[in-house]
Amino acid sequence: MPTTLLRKSATPLHTQITETLRLQIQSAELKAGENFPSERELAERYGVSRMTVRQALRNLRRENLIYHERGVGTFVSSRKIDVHTRNLNGFSEEMISLGLVPSSRVLQLIRESAEENIAADLNLETGAEVFHLERLRLAGGEPMAFESTYLPSALCPELDKINLTKNSLYKVLVENYNLQMHHAAESLEAAAASRFTAQQLGIKTGSPVLVVHRVVFTESNQPMETARTTYRADRYRATFYLSKNAL
Repeated sequence: MPTTLLRKSATPLHTQITETLRLQIQSAELKAGENFPSERELAERYGVSRMTVRQALRNLRRENLIYHERGVGTFVSSRKIDVHTRNLNGFSEEMISLGLVPSSRVLQLIRESAEENIAADLNLETGAEVFHLERLRLAGGEPMAFESTYLPSALCPELDKINLTKNSLYKVLVENYNLQMHHAAESLEAAAASRFTAQQLGIKTGSPVLVVHRVVFTESNQPMETARTTYRADRYRATFYLSKNAL
């Protein structure tokens, strides 16, 4: 028996179907990675033409809620995570808040001399000693982002003796060095994944990625970290919160 639609409503049938299917995806009734019902199945379920269903599916693809693989079928897309939020959280805190299990794979943590651009970000003299930390950030064991971070070694001496595979960097900075992030400046750009980054993230070379450059400051406006994070564009989106300034 067809699922009930409001046939006399001013809202088009394809829009009603879109809204119903969107809710099923957002509530995980239709789970990420699962096969999505075919046009024929949906047409029978809702008692409408396949053309009407096709328009609803087009809407869902436009919202990146489903995707189609030729010769294979249509699938529910993985939930995208916001790169930008109104809260200044670290990766671990953000993943936990989403019900995901965060982890990190430390690729390197070394002392080196700051190049000019890094020194400028951290308000240091060129050549000053910094820690250079490279990590692969994972959620539920899936690679999500590649992060290259620099911190003044004078602010966090012996950071290289701490296991950052299991510990949140920001938590370590607070508990071990009394460094609390207060505000940050960020820039966002779209890019294509290099061969190295693609290998780390498990995506194809040239795949779209989102790159965020962040400089984090303490309450006294002292730079404590500069980081360049490359996010998988198939798992992240950029969200901004705007308000109209008073004239």
